[in-house]
Amino acid sequence: MRFEDPLQVINSPFNQINKSSNQSEIRRRRQCHPVFMPKGSVVAIWQPLFANLAASAVMLVAWSSVGDFVARLSETRQRLLFGVVMTAGTVGSMMMAFEASPGVYNDFRGPLIAVTGLFGGVPAAVMAAGAALMYRLYLGGAVFSGVLSIMLATTIGLLGYALRRSRRIRYLDLIFMAAAVATLSSVLVLTLPLEQQAVLISQLWQRVLLAFVATLLLGVLLLQEMRRRELSVANQLFRSMVDALPDCLNIKGVDGRFLAANPATAKLMGAASADDLLGKTDFDFYPPELAKQFRDDELAVLREGKHATIEQPGIFADGSTGWLSTLKAPMTNDVGDVIGLITHNRDVTLRRTLQTKLEETQAYLDQALENMNDGLAMYDPDGVILFCNNRYSELFPLTAHLRIPGASFADIIRASVKLSEEPLGPRKSLDDHLAEKLATLREDGEKLVELGDGRTFALRTKVLANGCTVQTISDVTERRSFEKSLERQALHDPLTGLPNRAFFNRELNRLVDKARAESGELVVMLLDLDRFKEVNDNFGHAVGDMFLVEIARRLEKSIRRGDMVARLGGDEFAVLMYGPTDGTGDVSLATRIMKNLSQPLKMDDVTLLPGGTIGYTVFPGDQADPEGLLKNADKALYQAKARGRGTWKAYDPNAVATTTARRG
Repeated sequence: MRFEDPLQVINSPFNQINKSSNQSEIRRRRQCHPVFMPKGSVVAIWQPLFANLAASAVMLVAWSSVGDFVARLSETRQRLLFGVVMTAGTVGSMMMAFEASPGVYNDFRGPLIAVTGLFGGVPAAVMAAGAALMYRLYLGGAVFSGVLSIMLATTIGLLGYALRRSRRIRYLDLIFMAAAVATLSSVLVLTLPLEQQAVLISQLWQRVLLAFVATLLLGVLLLQEMRRRELSVANQLFRSMVDALPDCLNIKGVDGRFLAANPATAKLMGAASADDLLGKTDFDFYPPELAKQFRDDELAVLREGKHATIEQPGIFADGSTGWLSTLKAPMTNDVGDVIGLITHNRDVTLRRTLQTKLEETQAYLDQALENMNDGLAMYDPDGVILFCNNRYSELFPLTAHLRIPGASFADIIRASVKLSEEPLGPRKSLDDHLAEKLATLREDGEKLVELGDGRTFALRTKVLANGCTVQTISDVTERRSFEKSLERQALHDPLTGLPNRAFFNRELNRLVDKARAESGELVVMLLDLDRFKEVNDNFGHAVGDMFLVEIARRLEKSIRRGDMVARLGGDEFAVLMYGPTDGTGDVSLATRIMKNLSQPLKMDDVTLLPGGTIGYTVFPGDQADPEGLLKNADKALYQAKARGRGTWKAYDPNAVATTTARRG
C-alpha cells in the first residue's frame, strides 16, 4: 500500500495547486498508473484489488512453471531466483497502483516484500526491497512514507524468516505476518501531515483490510506452491526409490488388475515395461492354475482386511521356477473402504534352498548326536545347559532328570555329590569340589573323572569364542582298566605281584623330591635272601617260586601303610619308608622284617628256614641323590654280609665292605 504525501494527493481539500496544474498532474498520473480513478467516480477497490491479485497470480504461475528447473538448483540459487521473480512482481504491482480513495494510491509492494522475506530470506528480500526503493525514487515527490513502508515491510518479512529458522512455514505464520503488514498500513498514516490524517483515518479499515487480505492471499498461494513442489519432489524420490527396488512392488484394484507397478515386477512377469502391466491381471502372464492360486490369496486378504505374508511358488521370466515371499496388504481410502491391494514380492528361492539343506543337515546332525557313544553338552557363559544329547543323560542315571537344557551346572554337581554319584576327593569340601568343577568350564583340557560306582569318564572341554563351553564325556572304564592292567604288568613283578625295579626307581625319585620339599625323612632298604640258590637247586624252581611269593607276603606284613616293598630281581628286595624315624623307625622296620622273615616255612613235606641280610641308608642324614642312596644302601648290605648272614646294618661311610662289587 502506498500513501502519497500532499504533493501526490489530487483534488483534496488541502491541495492549493490551480486547476491547470491539477489537470497536468492527472495526466502524469494516468501515464504512470494505468488503473487510475478520476475524481468523483465511485471507488470500487475490489476490482483493482483483483487486478493486482491477477498480476500476482501470473507471477506465481511463472514461478511454478520453472519449478522442475528450480528443484535441481542449490538452495542458495533457488532463493536468488525466487528473489528475481518476486522483485518483478513487486515492481509490477507498483506500476499498477490503484486509487483506493481520492488522492491516495495503493499497491501490493508491502505484502509482496514481506512475503518475499518470509519465504526467501535475506537475498530475496534485499533484491525486492532494493528494486522497490529505486522505483519509488524514480517516481519522485515526497518519498518518505513510501521508503518507510518498504523498509518496514522488509523488516517484517526478515523477522518472520529469522523467527521460524529452519522450521516449515505454517498458516499461523502467514496470519501473524498479514496482521503485522496490516498494522503497518495503519501506522504509516501517522507519518502524513495532520490535515491528511483526518481524511485517511476515516477510511483506515479499508486499507487495513486490503493489506491483510493481500498479504494472506499471497502467502497462502506461495505456501501452496511450496508444498506442491515439495510433494512433487517427494513423489519423484519415492518413484525413483520404488523403481530402484530389486523387489517387486505393485498395486492392484479390487478386480485384480494392475494399477501401478515397478520395473522389477515387469521383469518378474516377463513384461516389456511396467506400463505394459497396467490394466492386466495375473491370468495374462501365468498359467491358469497358478494365477487362480494368486487370486484366491488376494481375495482372502481383501475379505479379512488384514495384511498377510505368504511364501508361494513362482515362475520367472526365463521359465525357471522358484519361491517368492509375498506381502499382500489392503489399500483403503479416507473412509476406510478397501479400494485395492498392495503387493510386495521377494525372490527367496536361494534362501528356501539353503533352508532345506540346513534342515537336512540339522536332521543328520541330530541323528549323529543322538546315536554317538559319547555324551555331549553345551553350556552358556553362566554354566546353564543350552543343548545336550540323550547319551549325556544316560551316563549319569542318578541325575539324568537334571541334565536337561536350562539346568544349572552348579545345581547338577551339588545333586551329584549328594546322591554319591560323584564322590568328593579326600579332605575336600563341597564348595572346593564345586569350584574345581566350575573351573573346568572355563578352560580347554581333558581329565579323568572317577564316579562312585567305579566307572571312569574322560571329560574333554572346549571353550568357544562366544564364551560358551562344549563338553564331551566318554565312558573309558574298560579302557582305563585295561591300561591299568598293562601298567601293572609293566611296573609289577609277575610272580609276587610286588612293584618291580622300574616302579621302585620312579617312586624313589618322587619321595626324594618330596623329602627335600617337606624336610622329611626317607629310609631306603635293600634285602638279599640267604641260601635261596640252595632252595632252587634242592627242591626245584616251582618250590623256589612259591618260596619267593611267601617271602613277598611276609615283607608286605612287615611294612607300614604307605610304605613300599619291591622285588628288584631274583632274591633281591627293597623297601621305601617315608616319614620321621626319630632315630628308631629304621631300626624297628629292620627288626620286624628280620623277625617275620626268619619264621619257619612249611611247604608240602619240607620245612624251610628263610633268612636274609639287610642294609639301609637314611635321607637326609646320608645326603645323596636317588642313585647315591641306592649305592649307600648297597654298601650297607655288604657291610652287613661281612658281619655274617641274617644280620642288618645301617650305612656307615667310614666302614669298609669286604666286597667291592655286587652281583647284578
